Amino acid sequence: MFGLKTAVFIFTFVTLGIAQKTCSTQTQAESPKPSGNVRFNPDLLDKDIDPCTDFYAYACTKWQAQNPIPSDRPGWGRFNELQERGEYIVRDILQKYSANDAKRNANEQKIGDYYSSCMDENAIEKAGTRPLDSDLKSIADLKSKDALAAEIIRLHREGVNVLFRFGSEQDFKDANQVIAEASQGGMALPDRDYYLKVDPKSVELRKQYVAHVQKMFELVGDTPDKAAVGAKTVMDLETALAKGALDRTSRRDPDKVYHKMTSKELAALSPAFGWQVYFEGIGTPAVQSLNVTEPEFFKKMDTVLKSAPFDEWKTYLRWQVVHANAPLLPDSFVNENFNFFQKALQGTKELSPRWKRCVRATVGDLGEAVGQKYVELTFGPEGKQRTLRMVEQLEKALGQDIQNLPWMGAETKKQAMVKLADITNRIGYPDKWRDYSTLTITRGDALGNSLRSNTFEFQRQLNKIGKPVNKGDWPYPPTTINASYNPLQNNITFPAGILQPPFYDNQADDAMNFGGIGAVIGHELTHGFDDQGSKFDANGNLRNWWGDQDHKEFDQRTSCVADQYSGYTAVDDLKVNGRLTLGENTADNGGMRIALMALMNSLAGKESPPIDGLTTQQRFFLGWANVWCSNRTDEYSRMLVTIDPHSPGRWRVNGPVSNTPEFREAFHCKPDAPMIRQNACRVW
Repeated sequence: MFGLKTAVFIFTFVTLGIAQKTCSTQTQAESPKPSGNVRFNPDLLDKDIDPCTDFYAYACTKWQAQNPIPSDRPGWGRFNELQERGEYIVRDILQKYSANDAKRNANEQKIGDYYSSCMDENAIEKAGTRPLDSDLKSIADLKSKDALAAEIIRLHREGVNVLFRFGSEQDFKDANQVIAEASQGGMALPDRDYYLKVDPKSVELRKQYVAHVQKMFELVGDTPDKAAVGAKTVMDLETALAKGALDRTSRRDPDKVYHKMTSKELAALSPAFGWQVYFEGIGTPAVQSLNVTEPEFFKKMDTVLKSAPFDEWKTYLRWQVVHANAPLLPDSFVNENFNFFQKALQGTKELSPRWKRCVRATVGDLGEAVGQKYVELTFGPEGKQRTLRMVEQLEKALGQDIQNLPWMGAETKKQAMVKLADITNRIGYPDKWRDYSTLTITRGDALGNSLRSNTFEFQRQLNKIGKPVNKGDWPYPPTTINASYNPLQNNITFPAGILQPPFYDNQADDAMNFGGIGAVIGHELTHGFDDQGSKFDANGNLRNWWGDQDHKEFDQRTSCVADQYSGYTAVDDLKVNGRLTLGENTADNGGMRIALMALMNSLAGKESPPIDGLTTQQRFFLGWANVWCSNRTDEYSRMLVTIDPHSPGRWRVNGPVSNTPEFREAFHCKPDAPMIRQNACRVW
């Protein structure tokens, strides 16, 4: 959905799962509309559990018992409740504009006809695999490896992830300009580690993956023997590419993914690929220089290109085409795709109802056209102003914290305050909506609409190359239940989707709101100063603005956080990856602390009376815990340990509060209570 951009340094508050365009013909019962009540309820506190022993269990155990994982999801949490409500709102919007009414404006026609086409299961079944005929014939007609570059151009423009990824990004050291970027890709499994780990579960998943690829080849018409050979070929080629890929934790370091080169220097890394053909045909302005995020990957790519027979590459391309488009093919493809990528990998039991998957696909391709209608119904200008006032309070608190840090030197503090003052706040929805006028959406052509949308977005990204950055361009639609910080633009983004209960509730007291959306705001603000964000200055440039001693002090404190979370169990025998999750864990700890400071500032020393028998500080911490209550399948938890930079909900609650003296005071915990860390970690 947002795969055309590397987005390595867009720091998000939460992940909701693996999104993809999926529109099955499988019939399922209509799921009931959600009640809409996601507000904090003190009756859900488990009074049999001591909050000083396990605060997450105290706040979430009853909620977990009352909210089992729905059969069409790998996990269920407070975020998902909010997402579910939003999907019903969007469905109503899309159904309204699905009627073939000449009075619809251009965007109304596009979102209505896209959704209607996705819902037209009869047309999709009738079309069969014919929508793939031109792609498969083009691949079959290839005569030599020299023709691969031109074919990959065509596939990249359709959104097929073959061999590598190509797009645009801000120049890390000249953040006002956008340059081309080439990065590792070409693998269908979620991460390179899926190809390389040797534990029994990883080995078994690879066997299941090969069986899945074979079944997909059979569905497209191959004999079982040919499909089996093809599946082994795909696995071998993708594994070879994975061996050259940079691991996810290393990719968090901006210095390891910034290698500015000329196009000739890239060609020298992998001369077996026709780079001149690619650059001349891909649709960009002349590429004089670009960022090659992982040079070693392109060296490995060259080796694999040279060694693998030409026919194996044709097999690989066929697989990538079928895989990329499976969600909009007939029922047999969709179900097989689901059986591996959602059931085996994530533990999901059933496909979501068709309308939900079509809602997600429409939002994925026409997010701002849908978002414009969504904002009119749910948010409006007054919501933006309320949120901006809270952001200002959080920025003030972070400024106070920076000034009072005992470990940071005066000059570094000065630079940090400059960066904080320059943070731009994007709230609710863009000031200028995206123009979809060049995108054609045709009623009854579900796969064609998807491919044209991919081409539209790919070209939109390429059109940025060589131009000044547009800081008004949003990374995701306003319906998104998420928030983010972008160090290259030094801004935070809070879409309308997240600015509602349980995060922000105009019927709740300040303590609950500061514990919810306030901590989210603080989380995003502190990303500007975490182990990644701290490497970028106020203008978004990759530049060291820290004193040497400040760096040592910072590294010592973040190492404490990394070690703390590495000791937490994620699922079964797997521990949390403290280094992969370091930025998010640091932001959770800092964001919660900054939000508490802002709350105390707003009270100006006045103690509010208890509500539901809970003090102001107790309600603040429960506001934080409330948003992280969740259930996950073991399979999904295992996958997220590998690919997700966020810790599981239990540790996003217990980790920060165990480091916070005010929590001990609020709940009258004994010094040796399990929730009180004897060597508390603190950065901010």
